[in-house]
Amino acid sequence: MNAIIDNYLKNVEDRLKEMTDVMLKQSDLVKSLFEGLSADDTIDMIRQNENKIDKMQVELRDDIINCMVLKAPRAGDLRHIVAYYDAIVDVERTGDILYSISKRMHYLQKQHSVFPIFKTDILMLYEMAYSMIHNAVFALFHEDAEIARNIINNDEKLDEQHHICNKKLFEYQYNKGEHPYLIADILDLGRIIYGIERIGDNATNIAESAIFLTQGIDIKHRDSK
Repeated sequence: MNAIIDNYLKNVEDRLKEMTDVMLKQSDLVKSLFEGLSADDTIDMIRQNENKIDKMQVELRDDIINCMVLKAPRAGDLRHIVAYYDAIVDVERTGDILYSISKRMHYLQKQHSVFPIFKTDILMLYEMAYSMIHNAVFALFHEDAEIARNIINNDEKLDEQHHICNKKLFEYQYNKGEHPYLIADILDLGRIIYGIERIGDNATNIAESAIFLTQGIDIKHRDSK
């Protein structure tokens, strides 16, 4: 690895770490919303962080494309670049999802919603996705294929909890008189549950990038075992 590419990759890694740090802070803020923290100030922080993530994503993507075109990196270096590029996309998508969830939670907290009925199950689902995305970031930067494979193998558990939440949401016997915005509540919670499941998918994608980085194996759309 020549010095120019070496310095370049270190710079990209540092900036990607900064981007993931902001995204993980977003995940903490959204978790606080599920746990009952007042939403107004938190939503403002999440909005500001979302703008940071979007800006970092554009800058890093353009920088990586320029490197591939102008610096002609070799195979080992190219593997790092491709893994980072894929991870950047998934980190940005996760940030988008977290922002969307925060806005829906903001609405739910401002009305007498049905969220408390499902809080325990949805919080369990979120904590599973939260753990996956944190571990995926760790696996990527520490080049730990074992942790990455565990994340991928745990995706089925997240899918099972997602199914449980959806089933309860649409089969629960509601008292419509107690919930004036019942239909809107159900739709918002359905999108929140779906968004959490997508965070797990993005964590799985980052874990796959970690495996590609460490072992040079592309396991997307394959059995990882």
